[in-house]
Amino acid sequence: MRTKGISIVMRQSPESLRGSVLVAGFPGFGRIGYVVPRYLASALSLSKVGYVLTPRLPSMIIMEDDGIGFPFELYAGNGVLALVNRAVPEPVDQNAYCSEVALWASQVGVKYAILVGGLSRDYEPPEEKYGYRWLHNRLYEGPKLQAPLMEEGLGVVGPLALLHIYLEHYGVPAVMVLPYSAVDTVDYDAALVGMRVIVNELLGIKVPMDELEKLAEKQKEELEKISDILSQEREGKQGGTNIFM
Repeated sequence: MRTKGISIVMRQSPESLRGSVLVAGFPGFGRIGYVVPRYLASALSLSKVGYVLTPRLPSMIIMEDDGIGFPFELYAGNGVLALVNRAVPEPVDQNAYCSEVALWASQVGVKYAILVGGLSRDYEPPEEKYGYRWLHNRLYEGPKLQAPLMEEGLGVVGPLALLHIYLEHYGVPAVMVLPYSAVDTVDYDAALVGMRVIVNELLGIKVPMDELEKLAEKQKEELEKISDILSQEREGKQGGTNIFM
């Protein structure tokens, strides 16, 4: 399939994907939109079924446990279709990319789409018990999530927003899960929140999350160490002396 310079190249018949649930995101806050679809593909042992080419394809490949990863790849199996975006399309290509992916999803006949990304922790309410917010398009009639919908006045920007728009335009039901996340670093704890919501509340399947839980716990420990060091430094400055070594 090829329009507007975007090519979706399939290694198997698209008909085999009919009725699948599409899970997709883009590297952004906390890199949630990459970590969740990629971890889901790995944990479910999904097969690589295709990839996406753009006019200004990011000049990168990466070695992973299942071989060489292209910038934009499709994994499928067990009724799940994961679009793994290891990079963000160039700004000039983002509209065409999201439009083509949404049109393709409509033509393939996906059941609905789950979009995932990060929501800045700056907006996280005190004593928050859910750890995420969500929204959906007017076509979505799937499971309702436990957390409140995203608050009025907040928004989503970038290719995730474009993909949401085009999915509705082409008639694909979609729901978006937005865990509260760090902005400028990988946030495994937020990714774990997103995974649990998607797996338990939306897909209703069992997925081993031991590895992601370990990464989240390790990250928490490292952040606590950094916090302790910074606290000690502040205390040292407050009680400092004029002795220099």
